[in-house]
Amino acid sequence: MSGVGIVFLAGSPSSTSRSSYVAGIVEKHAADAGIPIRSFTIRDFDLADVFYGKADTPAQAAFVRAVVEASAIVLSTPVYKGTYAGGLKAIVDLIPPDALAGKAALGIATARLPAHGAGVDRGYRDLFAFFRSRVVDTLVVHDDELKITDGRGEIGDAAAERVAKAGRALVGVLGR
Repeated sequence: MSGVGIVFLAGSPSSTSRSSYVAGIVEKHAADAGIPIRSFTIRDFDLADVFYGKADTPAQAAFVRAVVEASAIVLSTPVYKGTYAGGLKAIVDLIPPDALAGKAALGIATARLPAHGAGVDRGYRDLFAFFRSRVVDTLVVHDDELKITDGRGEIGDAAAERVAKAGRALVGVLGR
């Protein structure tokens, strides 16, 4: 596979984000399988440009081009108000409606409350259905299953197995 295999988009503005940490583990699974990766974070974009829907700025154009060329997309977010972050959604709104048709799509979320898992799963499934993507089951890790200290993550065994399963599923969907 040449070019971009999977585009990762981290929707947390924090450089020590739990959701970004979890996405990084999935990213390593894909990279270890030889899948080319391109990663973006919400910090890569001028949010005023995103808010006003300017898809032609260099950062937005590079993101959209990578998504169009990729075989899959992975979105990661902390749960805000019961679903994915608004900043993440604003960036996703720049993606052309047909850009993800038939492509694998994985949503990752970290949530304080277990009940938030169902809401973010529903939100991701609705979003990916709009794009006509092949959905990989949403990965939710609860905040009490993951600790980040001084940039180092420590994940519980049950959560680590779910993360590994999501990584294997994503790689499997891409035929690796």
